[in-house]
Amino acid sequence: MVEANKEKVLAVLGATCTGKSECALWLAREMGGEIVNADSMQVYKHFDIGSAKPDLAARQEVAHHLIDMVEPEQEFNAALFKEAADTAIQAIWLKKKIPIVVGGTGLYLRALFHGLFAAEGDAATREKLKQRFRENPASVYEELKQVDAEYASKISPNDRVRVVRALEIYYASGMMMSQWQRTHGFQQQRYKVFKIGLKKERVGLYNRINGRVDNMLEAGWVEEVKALLRAGYSSDAKPFLSIGYRDIVLYLGSVLSYAEMVVKIKQETRHYAKRQITWFAKEKDIAWFEYPEEKELIKKEVRRFLH
Repeated sequence: MVEANKEKVLAVLGATCTGKSECALWLAREMGGEIVNADSMQVYKHFDIGSAKPDLAARQEVAHHLIDMVEPEQEFNAALFKEAADTAIQAIWLKKKIPIVVGGTGLYLRALFHGLFAAEGDAATREKLKQRFRENPASVYEELKQVDAEYASKISPNDRVRVVRALEIYYASGMMMSQWQRTHGFQQQRYKVFKIGLKKERVGLYNRINGRVDNMLEAGWVEEVKALLRAGYSSDAKPFLSIGYRDIVLYLGSVLSYAEMVVKIKQETRHYAKRQITWFAKEKDIAWFEYPEEKELIKKEVRRFLH
């Protein structure tokens, strides 16, 4: 076990299916750490299989923070994540342990390590855009492409929260989201952090993604969604708009066949991984490794950082 330095944090980041959860658990065992989740889906209660939450055994062995935090219909965003993660990190330091932030939600990680920019919006405009997105998401995304093609290219056409937010800011301030982000620059360094980026060769990564989708479906992903809908949760709730969950809802509504659903989930997950790779490639100060192939090198570099 390495004695924790109160000013230091480890982060394990990268695209989906690169082994982040396994690597973080291994590091927590090796270094005496606790895990802080930075995955935007794992914060939601009940959405377990499709979010690839760590299993109960892992969570009993090593403390995990920011998992199962909020109900599916509660609001949660990068600002709330930053506040909750700050609190978790402080609590871990008090126990003289090492915080290990793990996840692939790039905006959450950026908010935690570099802060957020304050862009004013307008509630009335936001509600109108949300309604329009519910009725015709493709047209609202196309509208964003017209006003800010750069930002639109970085997000999914199905990402209601980011599409609506970008248009809301544009109509309220006259500035594009891409301009806001460049102006802010995210220069603030809020923590001394060693960022461990996990990578996989593209074909191998896509094969892992396809295999994991199959495993999730075999583990009862469709049944999980059925149970959530039976429990009364709205299919408009934010986590239902995420990859996989929205496609299962369409399958259950007879919009997609089972085979079409599977193809769509795999395709959308591969596209998401590609966007994550692009996002993290632009981030600074990430040390890239393959896991588990380079475990010993990761351990060596982590020890150097912590001492």
